[in-house]
Amino acid sequence: MKLLDTFKERHPKAAHHISGKLVAVARYHLAALFILSGASKAIDPFGLSIKLGEYFSAMGLDFLRIFDSTGAILLPSLELLVGFMLLSGISRRLTAWLAFAAMSFFTLLTLWLAIANPVSDCGCFGDLIHLTNWETFFKNLVFYPFAVIVFLARNSQRKLNPSPLRTGLTYAVLVPASLGLSIYCYSYLPPIDPTPFKIGVNIPHAMTVHENQMQTILVYKDRQDGTLHEFSIEDTTWYDSSRWEYVDTRTIGQSTAPEIKTVPMFEGNIDRSAEILERKGYTLLFVVNDYDPRYEPDMSALAAYIHRYGGRAVALSAAGLPPSLAENGIEPLESDYTVLHTMIQHRIGGAILLHDGTIMGKWPMNHLPRWREADHDPLSNVLTDSRTAREELLVLLFMLAIALVAVATIRTYVRPR
Repeated sequence: MKLLDTFKERHPKAAHHISGKLVAVARYHLAALFILSGASKAIDPFGLSIKLGEYFSAMGLDFLRIFDSTGAILLPSLELLVGFMLLSGISRRLTAWLAFAAMSFFTLLTLWLAIANPVSDCGCFGDLIHLTNWETFFKNLVFYPFAVIVFLARNSQRKLNPSPLRTGLTYAVLVPASLGLSIYCYSYLPPIDPTPFKIGVNIPHAMTVHENQMQTILVYKDRQDGTLHEFSIEDTTWYDSSRWEYVDTRTIGQSTAPEIKTVPMFEGNIDRSAEILERKGYTLLFVVNDYDPRYEPDMSALAAYIHRYGGRAVALSAAGLPPSLAENGIEPLESDYTVLHTMIQHRIGGAILLHDGTIMGKWPMNHLPRWREADHDPLSNVLTDSRTAREELLVLLFMLAIALVAVATIRTYVRPR
């Protein structure tokens, strides 16, 4: 400490320059962490709500599970907001307190998770990046010094705060941007699908074990000179046991575990999954995570449209379904709770359109497609919807670019008084 104080006394400008650079490096690293963590959670609020429920149950706080959905929106929004505040440099003292408190809390939480292991995956980056509990704890240890640096410099950085006007205008841009992503993804499916049930995946193919040129090698010793030789299992040379002595068997290559292990579809005690997933033509799967009668008319209309093209409509649920679905041409089948929540990451559920077992489209239950045109088959409509979704994404990115330009403009032209 004396050496540091001496350096500050003799070289105040250099010390100020170094400390300023150090704080800036710490601030930007923390900003990147908070923004990445918040965004990866925000795109899948349904999965985050399930993870929060697991946390509450592990801590014996089941009465808090009623706040799963609310927390799944507020937590990533707060992380994004703190990240944006660190990045933009507004309210530096408040930001330092928030970042330090958050890093302290999550570092202690992940230490407890690593030791007690109540949940296998902390969910810090949603389903995009999976880390073990110990990996998450060490990640927090790496970033914690940055939070300490920003916190210790909170008072000296306070004088760099922008004017109240510029701060208010920046908040007016950042708060809606932070909340908007979570709210948007709460109503729709995640824009980045981290599950094995992605569009374009052939489910029967994804459920098979793939062997990457696996070959069995037999190792024999030549009784005449004692040398070892390798033979393929098809080679008959080793049949001569008077000359060849068995030593070992090796396998070259590897097998790949199936991406999708099972999709149960039970009608009583009969599993219809192979029959449904391997059928040719169109198959419409309604994944019902939480049945809501308000969406039954849209389900029935979409099923009727698929039937006109020789398709089959099935509703999968881990709970019972009303007989009215069967009356409207939708076959109710029982499935697994976890599998269903993986297929459609939405609190209510949604629909998956298959063609020859390949996923062509996915929609949340509250935004089912309303196809009416008799001259357009489902595949044409899916392609049209995909183009529309891309256009909406471009509009969203354009609006985000405008928001960033607005923040930059505020920082440049609205000077502190």
